[in-house]
Amino acid sequence: MFLKGFLRLLPLAFCLAFARSAAASDLEELAKQGYAVVEQTEVRGQYEGCEFDRVIQFLDGLSLQCTSYSYHYAYQPEVLIMQHISRKDFRVLIDGEQIEGRLVRPPALPPGFTLDK
Repeated sequence: MFLKGFLRLLPLAFCLAFARSAAASDLEELAKQGYAVVEQTEVRGQYEGCEFDRVIQFLDGLSLQCTSYSYHYAYQPEVLIMQHISRKDFRVLIDGEQIEGRLVRPPALPPGFTLDK
């Protein structure tokens, strides 16, 4: 009986292991291409994938404006911002998946600017 139950769960375990290695492959592939992690943050709140021109806000103040479509749901997933060591272009991984988009930094405040009344 135990063996029969184990054999039923084996395909599920294989699928989970494959899914985890597939997610890690984006990071590994970018590292092989010369990209290195320069910043680690998280999505602010729920992440429901990318849609053209959607802006995804990160906890560190950066945002990503999507230039492609992909669906993935997660609550406050990890974000890795990677930069190529010689070309200086960026790639963004959200929850282990490479996302196409444009990084947006918040505008700098003028010197001496305060929000005090």
